[in-house]
Amino acid sequence: MDNPLLYALVGFLACFIGTIPFGPINLSVVKTTVDYDRRSCLTIAFAASLIEILQALIAISFGMLIGTFLDSNLLFKFFLAFVSIVLAVFIFTRKPKPTLQREADRPGSFFRKGLIISALNPQAVPFWIFALAAISQYFEFQYIGLTLVAFLAGVFVGKLMALYGFVVASSYLKTHLQESSTLVNRLLAGILLFIGLSQGWNAVTSLLV
Repeated sequence: MDNPLLYALVGFLACFIGTIPFGPINLSVVKTTVDYDRRSCLTIAFAASLIEILQALIAISFGMLIGTFLDSNLLFKFFLAFVSIVLAVFIFTRKPKPTLQREADRPGSFFRKGLIISALNPQAVPFWIFALAAISQYFEFQYIGLTLVAFLAGVFVGKLMALYGFVVASSYLKTHLQESSTLVNRLLAGILLFIGLSQGWNAVTSLLV
């Protein structure tokens, strides 16, 4: 698999889907749009997208090891399937409690704010390790040279587009945050359930071969 466009598409989809659930950077973008303007929150989104590239790079160094481990460890394939299904059930059944708290306006760098919030997100690198492990089950990717650049470009665009979606929808989310959170949680749960079931099927078929 050495088609840069495929790498870019997979990176885009993985990052776009991973950005949809409500988290600190999503809510920060929505809050900034409501409290200030689109230009300010787009600066935050751009900074967060740059940090996402770094987090994906960190995960890739571990993801290669995980991919090799998965190829030779059937038990871990079942574990990956189990974790995916458990996460799907948890996300589907939990009651979302997103909040938007207004703060007093104060001067500052929105770009720096985006860097800090994104860098301090503890879920980012684990997400990419998990995502790369799942991707390796369907694509034999080699993150080298042009393909690595294409993948990271897809990651950057996916993050930026997903956050821009929150910018556009901020006025709706302001008054319907609970309903919107429930919808995206169920969407993510469905995706995780599909991944878990497909991983379980791959593990079972490996036993039968």
